[in-house]
Amino acid sequence: MTDAATPSIDLGVGMALRCLALDAAAAAAVDTLHKAGVDSVLLKGAGLARRLGAERLYADVDLLVAPAAFGRAQAALAAAGYRPHVGDELPAEGDAWHQRSWYAPGPLSLTVDLHRGFAGVDDPEELWRALRAGAEPMALGGGTVLVPDTAGCALLAALHAASPGRFVKPAADLARALDVLPADAWPAAARIAARCAATPAFAVAMWLLPAGVTVAAQLALPVSGPPLRWLTAHRATPTAITLARLTELPGWRRRLRHLARLLLPSAGYLRHVDPRARTGPSGLLLAHARRYGRHTRTLLRALRELRTARRIGRG
Repeated sequence: MTDAATPSIDLGVGMALRCLALDAAAAAAVDTLHKAGVDSVLLKGAGLARRLGAERLYADVDLLVAPAAFGRAQAALAAAGYRPHVGDELPAEGDAWHQRSWYAPGPLSLTVDLHRGFAGVDDPEELWRALRAGAEPMALGGGTVLVPDTAGCALLAALHAASPGRFVKPAADLARALDVLPADAWPAAARIAARCAATPAFAVAMWLLPAGVTVAAQLALPVSGPPLRWLTAHRATPTAITLARLTELPGWRRRLRHLARLLLPSAGYLRHVDPRARTGPSGLLLAHARRYGRHTRTLLRALRELRTARRIGRG
């Protein structure tokens, strides 16, 4: 019994130590940006864990900067020895446009995700203004970082649950936030969502959970919404999400441009989403083949998911 439990205990200790290293990396990155005259807010990580009053493990550092300062922030990181995960080209497809990942200098492989926005937010400038205005200082990793206030924490927990990627933890974070954050945090979060054009994503996340349904009804959040948001929150196939994003773009020109990027995605985007594409020309070619094969295999399921999302979207 002891022998069987030992690996999981060792893994938990290792993750906890890694989180401590990430806290120090967050403080160092914030200091690097501050010296370059760039303000930043720690979006999740230790700040979210303390707001939720939970032992929450995390895998990277997420820092938000003003969209207008994104270029200066990247230059400051590069000058300080940070290395981008991919080349000089910033991915521009789907939600990938709002962040860029950097390796922190040092012996450990630690990642700092530099954000100029957040998934589900259509007005990133307003998001930055709202989160920065309410940000509060927190001692972390031998330094001081800014973290969102309770309203900002509530908003981010919902937005992350609305765009969870491959992970189930965002829904658990939202459930915890609904349980422990004060009741007045949610109306305040809804007001910020309205200001930064994120109400559809905020609403679909709140309708995901029983406790969220109660809050959503009290706030009169829309039950229906764009299929893209519903599909993303319910972790539908990437093919269904891609089709929904294509159909929701305004105008045929934008749809055709987006379709062209889907059929022939940039090398930078492929390297961003598929680590094997970073191994050279052959890896890039195989990434193209895997992408086409994956979409082809899941097309029928994706069409069913899209039909369901549209039916729900019509109420």
